[in-house]
Amino acid sequence: IDIDEKKIDKLNQGQYPIDGEEPGIEDLISSVVSKQNLFATTKYGDAADVDAWIVCVQTPFNVAEFKPNQRALRGAVSSIGKHMKKGCLVVVESTIPPGTVEEVVQPILEEISGMKAGVDFSLGHCPERVKPGLLLHNLTTYGRALGGIDSNTHDLMFALYSKITSGELSPVNIKTAEVVKTFENTYRDAEIAIANDFAKYCDAVGVDFFDVRELVNIVESRNLHLPGGGVGGHCIPKDTWLLAYGARDKYKPEYLTKAREINDSMPSYVAKLTLEGLEKVGIALDNCKIAILGMSYLEESDDVRNSPTESLIEILENSGAKIMIHDHYVKEHPNYEINVELEKTVQDADVIILMVAHKLYSQIDLKWLKGMVKTPFLVDARNIIEPKDAKAHGFNYTGIGRGSEWCE
Repeated sequence: IDIDEKKIDKLNQGQYPIDGEEPGIEDLISSVVSKQNLFATTKYGDAADVDAWIVCVQTPFNVAEFKPNQRALRGAVSSIGKHMKKGCLVVVESTIPPGTVEEVVQPILEEISGMKAGVDFSLGHCPERVKPGLLLHNLTTYGRALGGIDSNTHDLMFALYSKITSGELSPVNIKTAEVVKTFENTYRDAEIAIANDFAKYCDAVGVDFFDVRELVNIVESRNLHLPGGGVGGHCIPKDTWLLAYGARDKYKPEYLTKAREINDSMPSYVAKLTLEGLEKVGIALDNCKIAILGMSYLEESDDVRNSPTESLIEILENSGAKIMIHDHYVKEHPNYEINVELEKTVQDADVIILMVAHKLYSQIDLKWLKGMVKTPFLVDARNIIEPKDAKAHGFNYTGIGRGSEWCE
């Protein structure tokens, strides 16, 4: 069930409705639709006789108001409450602030359905563990936390999820499952923030972060991550705040929220590197063409949710510079014109900013690129071009964590 009729139509035609590389999923969808084992609809009433409901809606967070946006969750749960049958299982997979199932979901379902959780229906939380590009692999191999309202719910969830994944299934109470997921993504956020902060430090003292990282990670217990131009997507940018909201009146995880601020600052750091480089090549910001490569938040994907590129554009768009954006996966954007032709984007550019590690960009022909641009200046926010290669092809180059190395 979805509100996007275009996606519904594509699914019912056996087509994967999202652009990007997702191994195995197109063939799988085509197969199950042809066997009439998958049906997509916009109407909850079509599913009135189902035995299990799985809720996978977005759960954004309004940082300014320090409040989760539960509109989609409340809407989905309210619609389920109108059509669910007695004895069914309702599982929330969306990432939510700890306490949400029992404080928000359960009261809505009970009020609208007239039934009682744990008596007339089963209620649980099994946080999803997926990543674009690895959806089927993660769904079928990762272990899952089965947060259930009672032992009967655990039994039903085990029966369902044991058909989906070969990973270990761990029955826990609902709030524990909620914390597991928010911890998981917040931990990842903090790891990236440490890498970003270390990269800025390396720029300040003049050493290459990537040389340091390689030597640090020789130690088995160390896993220093990669820095980059920002963290996007529908999970990590908001899950730290969801976690903090869960303990809003009792505890503020200050270190974790600081990590979130560091990652949010990275588009500004990319803009800083760009401005410093333009000054070195003697080009005024209000008299240059900036070509930004990559609009999605993740490589080989068309997903633009919380894209760091959007933040970078917001910083640069009032400068007077001409900004061109390329992304061969993102065909359209509500706020910006996206070019699908790389040649048109980079032609006569004064600076190329690499914001997404699409394969197309990491494999770009630097000799060809040098012949297309007006000024050979690269800002590599994903460190997908080796500085020595850029220099060999006549580019001025700067990247995050390269020790403020200026190749010319």
